[in-house]
Amino acid sequence: MTKKEIAEIIESKAAAYGFAMQENTMGWANESDRDTCIRIEIRKETDYEKTDWEARKVFRDIKANASICQMGGNPTPEELLKAADEIARGAKFTADINSMGLSCIENF
Repeated sequence: MTKKEIAEIIESKAAAYGFAMQENTMGWANESDRDTCIRIEIRKETDYEKTDWEARKVFRDIKANASICQMGGNPTPEELLKAADEIARGAKFTADINSMGLSCIENF
C-alpha cells in the first residue's frame, strides 16, 4: 500500500468511529481539545528486517495505540458516560486499525 492509501483508510475509519485525525511527522493523532478523553496515536514503525537501505526503501508497519487523558474535577454522570463512550470508541478504533496489519514502503 502507499502512504496515501493508508492515510485514506485511517481517516475513513476514524470518521466512522467519530474521530478526526491529523497527520504529523510520526504518523497520525486524533484532534483534541480540553474536553478530549482519549489520545489516539497511529505511528509508522520501521521494519528493519524488510527495509532495503541500498534500494532506499523503508518498510513501515502501522501501529495504533491509545491512552486515557486525565479527566479530573467532579464530572457529572452525563460527563462520565460521554467519556466512557469516547474511550470505548477509541479502543475499538485502535483495535480495528491494528487488526488490519497495515504497512507501506517509503522511498527516500
